[in-house]
Amino acid sequence: MNQVYSKTLKGQEEIKTRAGGLSQRMRQLLIFIDGKRSRDELFGMLKGDDMDALLAALVEQGMVEASGSAAPKAAAPAAAPAPAPASTAAATAVAAAPQPAPKAPEPPKLDAAERERRQREEEALAELAMARSFMGRMS
Repeated sequence: MNQVYSKTLKGQEEIKTRAGGLSQRMRQLLIFIDGKRSRDELFGMLKGDDMDALLAALVEQGMVEASGSAAPKAAAPAAAPAPAPASTAAATAVAAAPQPAPKAPEPPKLDAAERERRQREEEALAELAMARSFMGRMS
């Protein structure tokens, strides 16, 4: 099973404060964990034989937790359907005519907890971008 991991509150605090004294490799892995990438995707980004041990240590320290399994990759699109008989072609053309787009609903007002969650997510993405930039310069 290709597990997906996400940061706990303790892991998010570690990103901000560096209080846990993590090694550089462990911190890199913690930064890349976002609740969306599977274990295999993370390991592909951060090559190394020690990745399982690092991930296990982060779980043991309570900085990350398993949040589910990765969805399987989408299959190749199916072949195009056969053309419609001539008698239904006109009806199909009418049905395929552009329709006016429905009006998008107003976004809901965000409560304080949701605003804070989104701000933490934006900060984590900014840190991820910095880490990628740093890793790019190291290559």
